[in-house]
Amino acid sequence: MAVIHISEEEAAKNLGSLVTRAAQGDDIVIDGPTSSAKLVAHGRPKPRSGAEILAILESLPGERGVMDADFARDVRQFRENHPESLDGSKWD
Repeated sequence: MAVIHISEEEAAKNLGSLVTRAAQGDDIVIDGPTSSAKLVAHGRPKPRSGAEILAILESLPGERGVMDADFARDVRQFRENHPESLDGSKWD
């Protein structure tokens, strides 16, 4: 993810490409003469695998990345009750 600083004039000329970049996760900051504005695109987040989520949790400082025994038990119980493979293409 990149942080892109751009003037108001350039932003006006390239708005379409800036919106695309923001939707892809780049931070777009439009710098004006007296203030700045950040372009925020609300799109669907990129799907992550369980392994990616665990890696992110483990990289966080403190106990935010620690799953307690209750959570582990709940996940194990869910998988035991739902052993079928999940088809992500049917989620939309």
